[in-house]
Amino acid sequence: MTPRQNGHQLAATAVRRPADDGEEDELRRRGQARELAEFMRPALPRLVEQIVREVWRAVPVYARPGEGRYTHVTRQGVDCAVKLFVDLVEDPATARDKLHETCRRLGAGEAREGRTLDDLHAAYRVGTRVAWQGIMRLGQRHHLSSMAMGRLGEMLFGYADELAKMSFQGYREAQAEMEGAREGLRRRLLQLVLERPAVPVEVITDSAQAVGWAPPDTVAAVSVEPHAHVSRTPVTSWGTDVLSNLELPQPHLLLPAPIDQDRLHRIASDLGVRIVVGPPTPLDKAANSLRWARAAERLVARGVLPAARITWCAEHLTTLWLLSDEDLVDQLARHQFGPLAGFSEATQLRLAETLLSWLGHGGKIPKIAAELVVHPQTVRYRLRQLEQVFGDRLHDPKARFTMEMVLRAMALRHESRNGAAGPG
Repeated sequence: MTPRQNGHQLAATAVRRPADDGEEDELRRRGQARELAEFMRPALPRLVEQIVREVWRAVPVYARPGEGRYTHVTRQGVDCAVKLFVDLVEDPATARDKLHETCRRLGAGEAREGRTLDDLHAAYRVGTRVAWQGIMRLGQRHHLSSMAMGRLGEMLFGYADELAKMSFQGYREAQAEMEGAREGLRRRLLQLVLERPAVPVEVITDSAQAVGWAPPDTVAAVSVEPHAHVSRTPVTSWGTDVLSNLELPQPHLLLPAPIDQDRLHRIASDLGVRIVVGPPTPLDKAANSLRWARAAERLVARGVLPAARITWCAEHLTTLWLLSDEDLVDQLARHQFGPLAGFSEATQLRLAETLLSWLGHGGKIPKIAAELVVHPQTVRYRLRQLEQVFGDRLHDPKARFTMEMVLRAMALRHESRNGAAGPG
């Protein structure tokens, strides 16, 4: 049989993925696909060299004379790809695992080098073009029909798409892996910034450089209401200057201050839960900002502070101060108002309420009566009782200041128990 006759015979059924298993079995039985593959294999070494040279010329990043790793990977990848293509021509069921892994590694390498996939895709295009030119020469030499050439072309370009998809998969996997590692380092940095006692500034600076974080002079911590889906919130869109750890039982963030309110509203929207913004502090005092934010979060949960999507500690500093140590408030209350113990609980409450109003209004009875919604004579009667109990202490500025602070703290707690929010 002449090469021309042999080529025309192969053209009838070879070099395509069969439409069903029966056709594939028929193709293999007649041996035509195997014969075509045998035509192609002797030309592979030369084709590999042509593809490698053309890739190096068209995509110089893969032709680094001083870095044998790049040239080796390029040659190895091309060799593996062309050999597998011929194997698939012979048997479309040939395992692709080895090549898929090679392509994934190529894509992952681009990600780890900090590049896009543009160069690798360009190399695939060049390789496909040179391979097609080699197939055309093979077709002319063995007198393959246009139908055979069409099937080979269809298979080649589909194969190139498959390799590109595998590289893209490897690229994305490596990106995810690197992002996870980078986020882990950023969480570690956040932990260092919030450490007490403070970590040496050199340690913070070195860790910040490793993750591309520029330490700001002033920061504000944000306490995030715990919620199951918070840990799955994407944080990369918030900016590289935001440090976060959403995987802890008490999630939190650290932002440069002053905080852009539009940005904070976007973060709150992404999180989908309540957040509390701590007061701005120098970077080395960031732990204090988070401590106050968490204290405010607890007061929100108790109803002492209003339940809002965003709570700003700066608007409630007095409340935070007064309730910063409630055990101490109780101790002060017992010390300051022990003389009231002889009265009933209801009377104690009325006298404390009157005393707070008296202190707040500078002793002006009409204003006190209006605030308490009682007759002025009732106010005078209660004030006489207070005079009898406290005597000169009511006229001692230091004692009056202490009593007013304790009374305001007690009033805040009382209002929260009754469902009202205390003043900030």
